[in-house]
Amino acid sequence: MGYKTILVHLDASRLAQPRVAAAAALAMQFDAHLIGLAPTGWLLMPSEAVPGLGLAAYEAAAMRELQEQAQGCVASFEEQVRRLGVTSYEARIEEGFAEEALAALSARYCDLTVVSQANPEEASLASSPGLPQEVLMQSGRPLLVLPFAGSYEVAPASRVLVGWNASREAARAMHDALPLLKKAAHVEVVVFETPEDLDLRHWQLPGADIGLWLARHGVTVNVRHVPAKVAAGEALLSHAADINAGLIVAGGYGHSRLREAVLGGVTRTLLRSSPVPVLMSH
Repeated sequence: MGYKTILVHLDASRLAQPRVAAAAALAMQFDAHLIGLAPTGWLLMPSEAVPGLGLAAYEAAAMRELQEQAQGCVASFEEQVRRLGVTSYEARIEEGFAEEALAALSARYCDLTVVSQANPEEASLASSPGLPQEVLMQSGRPLLVLPFAGSYEVAPASRVLVGWNASREAARAMHDALPLLKKAAHVEVVVFETPEDLDLRHWQLPGADIGLWLARHGVTVNVRHVPAKVAAGEALLSHAADINAGLIVAGGYGHSRLREAVLGGVTRTLLRSSPVPVLMSH
């Protein structure tokens, strides 16, 4: 099992170049085909914004500008991946917002999609701050979310932290991350649940069964049960720093997004705050 088709989101932000570099490193590591997708976005304006017959001409000119910006993203992508040594790649431009273009039109036909956390200081007409969440929920494929600040490993991480709660989403993420887990020098699976929160999904030794499954796949793995009293998302980030993890693997949205929006949750915490890349599946 490996990643044979990798999709990366292209835009005009400062995060595009490191995002493409990370996706390119993965493509070369797994001998995968790399697809760069540049959504145009849409011009959002009320119909009364430009009076009379000037509206249609204004909209046409604005859309041409968005197309030209997307073409610039594609040109930058092609120049960068050629320079990095990627041998199998293509670039696409799709009309519309990134959420729809990535999730519905492209990510479902790829093994892995690479996006970035929303940068609160940088807005875009082509995508919204909810891009990672929408692609995660709608694509049915694993999502690699890169941090918007700091530096991170662009090749498969040598140390990986896996958050395990025995849920369907966590099992899906574990399976989808296998190509990366097999290449890691050390994988730590951690169950952050207090004894009173454990249920029959974990059996008698929390994490033991999934650790054995990973070992049978050739993964060098250590399993820990940490009865943390803080929220699981915060515990994951703290433990990742403690072991110097270069990647976090976790299930996404085991609870509804409405509940996470109101009460918080692991997915929301990781997508907004993780200083290292996060691989998630739903």
